[in-house]
Amino acid sequence: MNLPVKAIAILLLAAPSAFAQATSDACIFDPESPQSCVHLVGCIDGEGEYFYGTSVGLQSGTVTGRTSEGESCFGTWQNEANKSRGEGTITCGPEQATFKYFPRGKDFNVISGVAISDKGRHMITWAGEDLAGYLKVKFPDGKHPGFQCGARWIELPDHAIATQRPQAGAATPAAE
Repeated sequence: MNLPVKAIAILLLAAPSAFAQATSDACIFDPESPQSCVHLVGCIDGEGEYFYGTSVGLQSGTVTGRTSEGESCFGTWQNEANKSRGEGTITCGPEQATFKYFPRGKDFNVISGVAISDKGRHMITWAGEDLAGYLKVKFPDGKHPGFQCGARWIELPDHAIATQRPQAGAATPAAE
């Protein structure tokens, strides 16, 4: 399976809170593990509200995170059969959305997701193994790591998008 597809599925459902809380545990990208993790970020309505979090899974999985307004977010995603694209749902507080996601930038193993929430707000997300590298290319004029939401530049601490790979010889968690 294409690695960007796995990453995209992960990204589409999360939203942020304080960066430290959503990223306190190591996020390890392992294309062989059902517990594979990638970071995600996104914009809501292009007016500066944003979210970030993590996505866990391979062909399907979960997303968790927080919005800049403090709403906790959670959701699920599922790849289309034998594809690197798919669909997921996310709920942040009282707001819900269904995302469609697809691969972006093969060099970075990143996906992009789009949605319109049940409140009519537009959302876009990015998630993947080298999210920081992808954001540098997509938004070359800002301080990195970070991304653009409308006219607002969102700076991210390094740990907010620092996805790790498993160490050689290390055991990966088994699915429960």
